[in-house]
Amino acid sequence: MHGTAAERSPEKTGTALKTDEARKTRILVVDDNEDSASSLAAMLEILGHEAQAVFDGAAAVETAESFRPDVVLLDIGLPKMNGLAAARKIREHAWGQAMLLIALTGWSDEKDRRRTAEAGFDLHLVKPIDPTALENMLAQRQRKLSIGE
Repeated sequence: MHGTAAERSPEKTGTALKTDEARKTRILVVDDNEDSASSLAAMLEILGHEAQAVFDGAAAVETAESFRPDVVLLDIGLPKMNGLAAARKIREHAWGQAMLLIALTGWSDEKDRRRTAEAGFDLHLVKPIDPTALENMLAQRQRKLSIGE
C-alpha cells in the first residue's frame, strides 16, 4: 500500500472528520471550585467535546455570549452573580435561548428544583455528578438534534 490513509481515500477521511465535528458539543462549565470545574472541563474534552471552565456567575454570562456553548453546566452558589441570576441573564438574550442550561448543585430538594426551573434551567443535577449519566444525557441531546426534534 502506498500513501497515507488520507491519500488513499480522501472522501472517507473527510466524512469522518465531518461526523466527528458534528458530534462535538460545546460545553461551558461554571463552578467556584476551580479544581472541580477544570477537572470536569478536562474530562469532557477527553470525551471529545469542546469545553471551557469559568468560576463565577458574571464570567458565565460573558463567556456564554462569546463562546456560545450548546450546554452550560452552572453551579448555583457562585460569587459575583449566583447561578440563578446568571441563568436568567443568559435567557434574556436571543443567543441564550437554545442553550441547554443544567443546574449543577448540591441543593436537591423540591424547592431548589422549582427555583432552578423558574430561573430558566432545563435540568437540575445534584453534585457529585455521575460522569456516565452526564455523557448519556449529552448523547441523548445530540441524538435529538440529529433527528430534528
